[in-house]
Formats: sequence, structure tokens, C-alpha cells
Amino acid sequence: MPWFAIVAIVAIVIFGLTQVISLIATGHPLPSGAKNDEVEDLKKRIAELESEPAPAELEDRIPTKADENLAAEDRWRLEMLEARLEELEKQRRRKSDEDPGDSTPD
Repeated sequence: MPWFAIVAIVAIVIFGLTQVISLIATGHPLPSGAKNDEVEDLKKRIAELESEPAPAELEDRIPTKADENLAAEDRWRLEMLEARLEELEKQRRRKSDEDPGDSTPD
């Protein structure tokens, strides 16, 4: 067996041992064995949360950034429509001032 294969095998074994030791030191369970009590507690908690009725939307909720952006966009569109309406009214007035009536003498 070449020397670099032995180095790779030793490195893999050392890496695995450090991972197991770090899991044990932090108190996390090893991936193969989750604690059954914790799983059961989580299942009960999920069942309780799902059985509760959904809360009604609050009227006095704090607007999110997306809500603020949508409101600003709506205001901008409204202002643009108002400006367009004013421009059309000005053009209509100019036309009516230039052409006082359609009754031209025959």
C-alpha cells in the first residue's frame, strides 16, 4: 500500500473521531440515536399547535417592508393617473377654447 493511502486513511479516522467527540462534548445526540422522549415531546407539541384555531389577522399589525413598498407604488400610480387626468383636461379645455363650437355657418 502506498504511503499516501495510509495518510488518507489515518486522516479519515482522525476526522471521524473529532466529529464524534465534538458531538458528545456539545451534548448533541449522535445522528444514529435521537432521544425518543424528545421526539415524542415534539410530536405532542405539533399536535397541540395544529389543534389550536388559527388566530384572526390583527388589524393593528406592523406593516412589513413589502407592504410599505406596495403602498408607495399604489400612491405613485395614483399620482400619475391624476397628473394624466389633469393633462387631458387641459388639452380638452384648449380644444374647446380654440374651437368654440361645431356650428359653422353654411
